Amino acid sequence: MEKDDKLQLGKIVYRVLCIAIIVLITAITIWAVVTILSPIADDKKDVDVYGLNSEQIDRINEALNRIVKEHIDDQNVDKLIDGAISGIAEATDDPYTRYITDEEYEEMLISGTEQYGGIGVHISYDDENKGIIILGIMPNTPAQEAGLKVGDIILTVDDLVVTKETYSECTDKIKGEEGSTVKLTILRNSDEMLEKQIQRKTISVNNIESEMLEGNIGYIRIWAFENSIYKQFKTEYDKFNGNVNGLIIDLRNNSGGLVDETLKIADLLVPPGEILRLKYKDGTEKVYKASKSDEVQVPLVVLVNEHSASASEILAGIIKDTSKGKIVGTKTFGKGIVQTVEKLQGRGALAVTTSKYYTPSGVEIHKNGIEPNIFVELPEDQKNEITFDRQKDTQLKRAIEYINTGK
Repeated sequence: MEKDDKLQLGKIVYRVLCIAIIVLITAITIWAVVTILSPIADDKKDVDVYGLNSEQIDRINEALNRIVKEHIDDQNVDKLIDGAISGIAEATDDPYTRYITDEEYEEMLISGTEQYGGIGVHISYDDENKGIIILGIMPNTPAQEAGLKVGDIILTVDDLVVTKETYSECTDKIKGEEGSTVKLTILRNSDEMLEKQIQRKTISVNNIESEMLEGNIGYIRIWAFENSIYKQFKTEYDKFNGNVNGLIIDLRNNSGGLVDETLKIADLLVPPGEILRLKYKDGTEKVYKASKSDEVQVPLVVLVNEHSASASEILAGIIKDTSKGKIVGTKTFGKGIVQTVEKLQGRGALAVTTSKYYTPSGVEIHKNGIEPNIFVELPEDQKNEITFDRQKDTQLKRAIEYINTGK
Protein backbone atom coordinates (compact mmCIF):
# COMPACT_ATOMS: atom_id res chain seq x y z
CA MET A 1 0.00 0.00 0.00
CA GLU A 2 1.36 3.36 -0.92
CA LYS A 3 2.16 5.99 1.66
CA ASP A 4 -0.67 8.32 0.58
CA ASP A 5 -3.23 5.53 0.77
CA LYS A 6 -2.07 4.63 4.29
CA LEU A 7 -2.36 8.24 5.37
CA GLN A 8 -5.84 8.52 3.96
CA LEU A 9 -6.94 5.31 5.69
CA GLY A 10 -5.57 6.56 9.00
CA LYS A 11 -7.58 9.75 8.71
CA ILE A 12 -10.75 7.76 8.06
CA VAL A 13 -10.14 5.49 11.07
CA TYR A 14 -9.45 8.55 13.23
CA ARG A 15 -12.70 10.23 12.19
CA VAL A 16 -14.72 7.06 12.82
CA LEU A 17 -13.21 6.73 16.28
CA CYS A 18 -13.99 10.38 17.06
CA ILE A 19 -17.58 10.00 15.92
CA ALA A 20 -17.95 6.80 17.96
CA ILE A 21 -16.58 8.52 21.05
CA ILE A 22 -18.94 11.48 20.56
CA VAL A 23 -21.95 9.16 20.12
CA LEU A 24 -20.95 7.20 23.24
CA ILE A 25 -20.56 10.37 25.32
CA THR A 26 -23.90 11.69 24.05
CA ALA A 27 -25.63 8.41 24.87
CA ILE A 28 -24.16 8.38 28.35
CA THR A 29 -25.22 12.01 28.89
CA ILE A 30 -28.78 11.34 27.73
CA TRP A 31 -28.98 8.23 29.92
CA ALA A 32 -27.74 10.21 32.92
CA VAL A 33 -30.18 13.05 32.36
CA VAL A 34 -33.11 10.66 31.98
CA THR A 35 -32.05 8.63 35.01
CA ILE A 36 -31.66 11.69 37.23
CA LEU A 37 -34.66 13.70 36.06
CA SER A 38 -37.22 10.91 35.72
CA PRO A 39 -37.87 10.58 39.47
CA ILE A 40 -38.23 14.35 39.68
CA ALA A 41 -40.72 14.33 36.84
CA ASP A 42 -42.58 11.43 38.42
CA ASP A 43 -42.65 13.23 41.75
CA LYS A 44 -43.98 16.35 40.10
CA LYS A 45 -46.65 14.30 38.35
CA ASP A 46 -47.63 12.38 41.46
CA VAL A 47 -47.66 15.23 43.96
CA ASP A 48 -48.52 18.83 43.28
CA VAL A 49 -49.37 21.55 45.78
CA TYR A 50 -50.92 20.09 48.99
CA GLY A 51 -51.35 16.60 47.54
CA LEU A 52 -53.07 17.43 44.24
CA ASN A 53 -51.49 15.60 41.33
CA SER A 54 -51.45 16.75 37.73
CA GLU A 55 -54.18 14.30 36.72
CA GLN A 56 -56.58 15.78 39.28
CA ILE A 57 -55.82 19.32 38.13
CA ASP A 58 -56.22 18.22 34.52
CA ARG A 59 -59.74 16.91 35.31
CA ILE A 60 -60.79 20.35 36.50
CA ASN A 61 -59.26 22.01 33.44
CA GLU A 62 -60.88 19.46 31.14
CA ALA A 63 -64.32 20.07 32.61
CA LEU A 64 -64.01 23.84 32.32
CA ASN A 65 -62.61 23.67 28.79
CA ARG A 66 -65.32 21.29 27.58
CA ILE A 67 -68.10 23.47 28.91
CA VAL A 68 -66.61 26.63 27.42
CA LYS A 69 -65.93 24.94 24.08
CA GLU A 70 -68.97 22.67 23.68
CA HIS A 71 -71.88 24.16 25.63
CA ILE A 72 -74.49 25.50 23.25
CA ASP A 73 -74.72 28.79 25.16
CA ASP A 74 -71.83 31.20 25.65
CA GLN A 75 -70.36 30.85 29.12
CA ASN A 76 -68.75 33.33 31.49
CA VAL A 77 -65.47 31.67 32.48
CA ASP A 78 -65.13 33.66 35.72
CA LYS A 79 -68.62 32.56 36.73
CA LEU A 80 -67.74 28.93 36.02
CA ILE A 81 -64.60 29.21 38.13
CA ASP A 82 -66.62 30.78 40.96
CA GLY A 83 -68.97 27.81 40.77
CA ALA A 84 -66.10 25.33 40.78
CA ILE A 85 -64.58 26.88 43.90
CA SER A 86 -67.99 27.00 45.56
CA GLY A 87 -68.51 23.32 44.72
CA ILE A 88 -65.17 22.36 46.26
CA ALA A 89 -66.16 24.16 49.47
CA GLU A 90 -69.60 22.52 49.53
CA ALA A 91 -68.07 19.06 49.08
CA THR A 92 -66.47 19.36 52.54
CA ASP A 93 -69.95 18.81 54.07
CA ASP A 94 -69.19 21.76 56.36
CA PRO A 95 -71.75 24.58 56.01
CA TYR A 96 -69.24 27.08 57.41
CA THR A 97 -66.61 26.42 54.72
CA ARG A 98 -67.76 28.42 51.70
CA TYR A 99 -66.91 30.60 48.74
CA ILE A 100 -67.48 34.32 49.35
CA THR A 101 -68.11 36.82 46.57
CA ASP A 102 -66.37 40.19 46.53
CA GLU A 103 -69.62 41.86 47.60
CA GLU A 104 -70.07 39.48 50.53
CA TYR A 105 -66.43 39.95 51.53
CA GLU A 106 -66.75 43.73 51.64
CA GLU A 107 -69.91 43.42 53.74
CA MET A 108 -68.12 41.02 56.07
CA LEU A 109 -65.34 43.53 56.70
CA ILE A 110 -67.77 46.06 58.15
CA SER A 111 -70.37 43.73 59.72
CA GLY A 112 -70.89 43.46 63.44
CA THR A 113 -70.08 47.10 64.16
CA GLU A 114 -72.75 49.06 62.29
CA GLN A 115 -76.42 49.11 61.46
CA TYR A 116 -77.78 46.84 58.77
CA GLY A 117 -81.06 46.00 57.11
CA GLY A 118 -82.59 42.76 58.33
CA ILE A 119 -85.12 41.13 60.61
CA GLY A 120 -83.10 40.79 63.85
CA VAL A 121 -82.28 37.12 64.37
CA HIS A 122 -79.26 35.13 65.52
CA ILE A 123 -79.02 31.91 63.52
CA SER A 124 -77.01 28.80 62.72
CA TYR A 125 -77.36 25.73 60.50
CA ASP A 126 -79.28 22.84 62.06
CA ASP A 127 -78.07 19.54 60.61
CA GLU A 128 -80.82 17.45 62.18
CA ASN A 129 -83.69 19.46 60.68
CA LYS A 130 -81.82 20.49 57.50
CA GLY A 131 -82.59 24.16 57.96
CA ILE A 132 -81.61 27.42 59.63
CA ILE A 133 -82.35 27.36 63.35
CA ILE A 134 -83.23 30.61 65.11
CA LEU A 135 -81.02 30.74 68.21
CA GLY A 136 -81.97 34.22 69.35
CA ILE A 137 -84.28 37.09 68.48
CA MET A 138 -83.32 40.70 69.13
CA PRO A 139 -85.90 42.70 71.06
CA ASN A 140 -88.02 45.28 69.22
CA THR A 141 -87.19 43.90 65.76
CA PRO A 142 -89.27 42.65 62.78
CA ALA A 143 -88.62 39.04 63.83
CA GLN A 144 -90.17 39.64 67.24
CA GLU A 145 -93.08 41.59 65.73
CA ALA A 146 -93.72 38.73 63.27
CA GLY A 147 -93.98 36.24 66.11
CA LEU A 148 -90.86 34.22 65.32
CA LYS A 149 -89.64 32.06 68.20
CA VAL A 150 -86.32 30.66 69.35
CA GLY A 151 -86.06 27.11 68.00
CA ASP A 152 -88.02 27.84 64.81
CA ILE A 153 -86.47 26.21 61.73
CA ILE A 154 -86.31 28.26 58.53
CA LEU A 155 -86.78 25.85 55.62
CA THR A 156 -86.93 28.32 52.71
CA VAL A 157 -85.92 31.94 52.16
CA ASP A 158 -87.73 33.62 49.24
CA ASP A 159 -88.50 30.10 47.92
CA LEU A 160 -84.83 29.05 48.05
CA VAL A 161 -84.66 25.76 49.95
CA VAL A 162 -82.17 25.75 52.80
CA THR A 163 -79.48 23.06 52.54
CA LYS A 164 -75.85 22.86 53.60
CA GLU A 165 -74.98 24.05 50.11
CA THR A 166 -77.37 27.03 50.12
CA TYR A 167 -76.99 27.95 53.81
CA SER A 168 -74.75 30.97 53.22
CA GLU A 169 -76.84 32.25 50.32
CA CYS A 170 -79.99 31.94 52.42
CA THR A 171 -78.48 33.81 55.37
CA ASP A 172 -77.45 36.60 53.00
CA LYS A 173 -81.00 36.72 51.58
CA ILE A 174 -82.47 37.29 55.04
CA LYS A 175 -80.69 40.65 55.09
CA GLY A 176 -81.68 43.47 52.77
CA GLU A 177 -82.64 47.11 52.48
CA GLU A 178 -84.99 48.64 55.02
CA GLY A 179 -88.58 48.48 53.80
CA SER A 180 -88.02 45.44 51.58
CA THR A 181 -89.59 42.10 52.47
CA VAL A 182 -88.41 38.53 52.82
CA LYS A 183 -90.62 35.43 52.73
CA LEU A 184 -89.78 32.61 55.13
CA THR A 185 -91.19 29.11 55.48
CA ILE A 186 -90.97 28.07 59.12
CA LEU A 187 -91.12 24.67 60.83
CA ARG A 188 -92.21 24.99 64.47
CA ASN A 189 -92.24 22.22 67.06
CA SER A 190 -91.49 19.59 64.38
CA ASP A 191 -95.05 19.54 63.04
CA GLU A 192 -96.35 23.08 62.43
CA MET A 193 -95.63 24.79 59.09
CA LEU A 194 -95.84 28.59 58.90
CA GLU A 195 -95.24 31.18 56.19
CA LYS A 196 -94.08 34.64 57.20
CA GLN A 197 -93.72 37.72 55.02
CA ILE A 198 -91.49 40.03 57.06
CA GLN A 199 -90.59 43.63 56.28
CA ARG A 200 -86.96 44.40 56.99
CA LYS A 201 -85.89 47.32 59.17
CA THR A 202 -82.59 48.87 60.09
CA ILE A 203 -81.20 46.79 62.93
CA SER A 204 -79.22 48.77 65.48
CA VAL A 205 -78.01 46.14 67.87
CA ASN A 206 -77.87 46.64 71.62
CA ASN A 207 -76.78 43.31 73.02
CA ILE A 208 -76.83 44.00 76.77
CA GLU A 209 -79.44 44.52 79.46
CA SER A 210 -78.97 44.52 83.21
CA GLU A 211 -80.87 44.96 86.47
CA MET A 212 -80.57 44.44 90.20
CA LEU A 213 -82.59 41.45 91.37
CA GLU A 214 -84.06 40.94 94.81
CA GLY A 215 -81.42 40.09 97.38
CA ASN A 216 -78.93 42.51 95.80
CA ILE A 217 -78.01 40.11 92.99
CA GLY A 218 -76.67 41.64 89.79
CA TYR A 219 -78.15 40.29 86.55
CA ILE A 220 -76.64 40.86 83.08
CA ARG A 221 -78.12 39.36 79.94
CA ILE A 222 -75.93 39.19 76.83
CA TRP A 223 -77.93 38.67 73.64
CA ALA A 224 -74.89 38.31 71.34
CA PHE A 225 -71.14 38.94 71.45
CA GLU A 226 -71.17 41.68 68.81
CA ASN A 227 -71.02 45.46 68.44
CA SER A 228 -68.29 46.32 70.96
CA ILE A 229 -69.83 43.93 73.46
CA TYR A 230 -66.93 44.16 75.92
CA LYS A 231 -67.46 47.90 76.28
CA GLN A 232 -71.21 47.37 76.70
CA PHE A 233 -70.64 44.66 79.31
CA LYS A 234 -68.07 46.71 81.22
CA THR A 235 -70.50 49.65 81.41
CA GLU A 236 -73.26 47.51 82.92
CA TYR A 237 -70.83 45.59 85.14
CA ASP A 238 -69.41 48.82 86.58
CA LYS A 239 -72.90 50.11 87.39
CA PHE A 240 -73.05 47.57 90.21
CA ASN A 241 -69.84 49.08 91.60
CA GLY A 242 -69.08 45.79 93.34
CA ASN A 243 -72.06 46.27 95.66
CA VAL A 244 -73.75 42.94 94.91
CA ASN A 245 -74.11 39.65 96.77
CA GLY A 246 -73.82 37.68 93.56
CA LEU A 247 -73.72 37.97 89.77
CA ILE A 248 -75.81 36.14 87.16
CA ILE A 249 -74.79 36.27 83.48
CA ASP A 250 -77.57 35.08 81.20
CA LEU A 251 -76.34 33.56 77.91
CA ARG A 252 -79.52 31.71 77.01
CA ASN A 253 -80.44 31.96 73.30
CA ASN A 254 -77.10 33.70 72.66
CA SER A 255 -75.73 32.44 69.33
CA GLY A 256 -72.20 33.79 69.81
CA GLY A 257 -70.14 36.41 68.02
CA LEU A 258 -66.67 37.89 68.47
CA VAL A 259 -64.33 35.63 70.42
CA ASP A 260 -61.75 38.36 71.19
CA GLU A 261 -64.48 40.45 72.83
CA THR A 262 -65.67 37.38 74.75
CA LEU A 263 -62.18 36.74 76.13
CA LYS A 264 -61.97 40.34 77.35
CA ILE A 265 -65.15 39.76 79.33
CA ALA A 266 -63.72 36.50 80.72
CA ASP A 267 -60.64 38.43 81.83
CA LEU A 268 -62.87 40.50 84.13
CA LEU A 269 -64.30 37.42 85.78
CA VAL A 270 -61.64 34.75 86.25
CA PRO A 271 -58.16 34.61 87.82
CA PRO A 272 -54.96 34.78 85.71
CA GLY A 273 -54.08 31.65 83.80
CA GLU A 274 -54.94 29.60 80.74
CA ILE A 275 -58.58 29.96 79.68
CA LEU A 276 -58.83 28.60 76.11
CA ARG A 277 -56.96 26.57 73.49
CA LEU A 278 -57.25 26.79 69.73
CA LYS A 279 -56.01 23.70 67.88
CA TYR A 280 -55.08 23.60 64.18
CA LYS A 281 -54.85 20.75 61.66
CA ASP A 282 -51.05 20.58 61.84
CA GLY A 283 -51.18 20.00 65.59
CA THR A 284 -50.10 23.49 66.61
CA GLU A 285 -52.03 25.33 69.30
CA LYS A 286 -52.76 28.87 70.35
CA VAL A 287 -53.23 29.35 74.07
CA TYR A 288 -55.27 32.24 75.47
CA LYS A 289 -54.69 33.44 79.02
CA ALA A 290 -56.44 35.74 81.45
CA SER A 291 -54.12 38.39 82.86
CA LYS A 292 -56.11 40.58 85.26
CA SER A 293 -55.92 39.81 88.97
CA ASP A 294 -59.12 41.61 90.05
CA GLU A 295 -61.58 38.87 89.10
CA VAL A 296 -65.13 38.88 90.44
CA GLN A 297 -65.21 38.08 94.14
CA VAL A 298 -68.90 37.24 94.60
CA PRO A 299 -70.77 34.01 93.73
CA LEU A 300 -71.12 33.77 89.94
CA VAL A 301 -73.67 31.84 87.86
CA VAL A 302 -73.90 31.56 84.08
CA LEU A 303 -77.27 30.59 82.60
CA VAL A 304 -77.20 28.54 79.37
CA ASN A 305 -79.55 26.45 77.25
CA GLU A 306 -79.48 24.39 74.07
CA HIS A 307 -79.49 27.60 72.02
CA SER A 308 -76.33 29.01 73.63
CA ALA A 309 -73.65 28.64 70.95
CA SER A 310 -70.10 29.51 69.90
CA ALA A 311 -68.75 32.43 71.97
CA SER A 312 -71.42 31.75 74.61
CA GLU A 313 -70.04 28.25 75.03
CA ILE A 314 -66.51 29.59 75.24
CA LEU A 315 -67.38 31.94 78.12
CA ALA A 316 -69.43 29.24 79.89
CA GLY A 317 -66.60 26.73 79.44
CA ILE A 318 -64.06 29.17 80.88
CA ILE A 319 -66.20 29.89 83.94
CA LYS A 320 -66.76 26.17 84.51
CA ASP A 321 -63.15 25.07 83.95
CA THR A 322 -61.67 27.75 86.21
CA SER A 323 -64.23 26.85 88.92
CA LYS A 324 -64.98 30.56 89.21
CA GLY A 325 -68.71 29.99 88.96
CA LYS A 326 -71.46 27.50 88.25
CA ILE A 327 -73.21 26.78 84.96
CA VAL A 328 -76.98 26.39 85.35
CA GLY A 329 -79.41 25.22 82.66
CA THR A 330 -79.15 22.64 79.88
CA LYS A 331 -76.30 21.49 77.62
CA THR A 332 -75.25 24.11 75.07
CA PHE A 333 -75.53 23.94 71.27
CA GLY A 334 -72.04 22.68 70.40
CA LYS A 335 -70.35 25.02 67.90
CA GLY A 336 -66.69 25.54 68.64
CA ILE A 337 -64.92 26.00 65.31
CA VAL A 338 -63.11 28.88 63.63
CA GLN A 339 -63.27 29.99 60.01
CA THR A 340 -60.29 31.70 58.41
CA VAL A 341 -61.25 34.00 55.54
CA GLU A 342 -58.67 34.89 52.88
CA LYS A 343 -58.93 36.62 49.53
CA LEU A 344 -58.37 34.45 46.47
CA GLN A 345 -56.29 35.52 43.49
CA GLY A 346 -58.29 37.60 41.07
CA ARG A 347 -61.64 37.72 42.87
CA GLY A 348 -63.66 36.35 45.74
CA ALA A 349 -62.55 34.85 49.04
CA LEU A 350 -62.71 31.49 50.77
CA ALA A 351 -63.85 30.83 54.33
CA VAL A 352 -62.32 27.59 55.60
CA THR A 353 -62.86 25.94 58.97
CA THR A 354 -59.27 25.80 60.20
CA SER A 355 -59.34 25.16 63.94
CA LYS A 356 -61.35 24.06 66.96
CA TYR A 357 -61.76 25.47 70.45
CA TYR A 358 -60.99 23.47 73.60
CA THR A 359 -61.46 24.42 77.22
CA PRO A 360 -58.35 24.29 79.47
CA SER A 361 -59.39 20.83 80.72
CA GLY A 362 -59.47 19.56 77.13
CA VAL A 363 -63.20 19.61 76.39
CA GLU A 364 -63.80 19.92 72.64
CA ILE A 365 -66.72 22.33 72.36
CA HIS A 366 -67.73 21.51 68.78
CA LYS A 367 -70.58 18.98 68.57
CA ASN A 368 -70.22 18.32 72.31
CA GLY A 369 -71.29 21.57 73.94
CA ILE A 370 -70.81 22.52 77.58
CA GLU A 371 -72.55 20.43 80.25
CA PRO A 372 -74.00 22.51 83.11
CA ASN A 373 -72.92 21.99 86.72
CA ILE A 374 -76.56 22.18 87.72
CA PHE A 375 -79.01 20.76 85.18
CA VAL A 376 -82.36 22.56 85.12
CA GLU A 377 -84.94 22.54 82.32
CA LEU A 378 -87.48 25.23 81.59
CA PRO A 379 -91.20 24.41 81.46
CA GLU A 380 -92.32 23.34 77.96
CA ASP A 381 -94.20 26.59 77.34
CA GLN A 382 -91.05 28.63 78.00
CA LYS A 383 -88.40 26.71 76.05
CA ASN A 384 -88.79 28.57 72.76
CA GLU A 385 -89.59 32.00 74.15
CA ILE A 386 -87.29 34.97 73.56
CA THR A 387 -87.64 36.26 77.10
CA PHE A 388 -88.87 34.13 79.96
CA ASP A 389 -91.75 34.61 82.37
CA ARG A 390 -90.04 35.27 85.70
CA GLN A 391 -92.67 33.27 87.54
CA LYS A 392 -91.92 30.21 85.38
CA ASP A 393 -88.18 30.73 84.89
CA THR A 394 -86.92 27.66 86.78
CA GLN A 395 -83.34 28.20 85.62
CA LEU A 396 -83.12 31.76 86.94
CA LYS A 397 -84.77 30.69 90.20
CA ARG A 398 -82.17 27.92 90.62
CA ALA A 399 -79.33 30.38 89.93
CA ILE A 400 -80.66 32.73 92.63
CA GLU A 401 -80.96 29.78 95.02
CA TYR A 402 -77.32 28.82 94.43
CA ILE A 403 -76.11 32.36 95.08
CA ASN A 404 -78.13 32.61 98.30
CA THR A 405 -77.25 29.16 99.68
CA GLY A 406 -74.02 28.17 97.97
CA LYS A 407 -75.53 24.89 96.83
